[in-house]
Amino acid sequence: MTPSTVPRLVLAVLAFALCACSSGNSTGGAAPASPAATAAAPAATSAKPAEQGRPQLRMTIGGQPWQADREFFAAFHPTGYDRAVLMAASLGPKDKNEQAFNLNLFGVAGPGNYVASGNTLSLKGISSSAIQLANLDPSRYLIGGPFGYTVDIQLLQADAHTVEAKFHGSMGASDGSTLQISDGYFFYRQ
Repeated sequence: MTPSTVPRLVLAVLAFALCACSSGNSTGGAAPASPAATAAAPAATSAKPAEQGRPQLRMTIGGQPWQADREFFAAFHPTGYDRAVLMAASLGPKDKNEQAFNLNLFGVAGPGNYVASGNTLSLKGISSSAIQLANLDPSRYLIGGPFGYTVDIQLLQADAHTVEAKFHGSMGASDGSTLQISDGYFFYRQ
């Protein structure tokens, strides 16, 4: 990890921490997907391979395409977070309407299939997996996080230089709706 990635790591962890509550039982960890769960809900298949090594985050959320355009960040087993994989990126200008996304997996040894489920209200500290997207629109100012999520993640690459993943599932929203996530794809190389 280079000194220039440290502020991004801090930003990703702080974004996650803003929605984490420090009391309650841990129920949102990254669990290896069971063979039955993997067979019943295969990972997104329409994601294209990383184009010339450029950072990417894209997904279809609630039937609408969404693609980040800046602030890409990833870390694999960062200092202070043993067995963690952090992924983050944003869409739009850095203002009150910025659409910031993060997917944090804890208890992850490396590439494989994982399930993140629960909500950040049930976390005990920052030790469980979470996914969230801020500011999709005015009525859905937060999706995932404390409103719940069940997301299957296929971690394709995870090392000190590259993080690549496919994901799909569902996330609760601040307006009470549940949004389906499909064709999720993240790629970041330092």
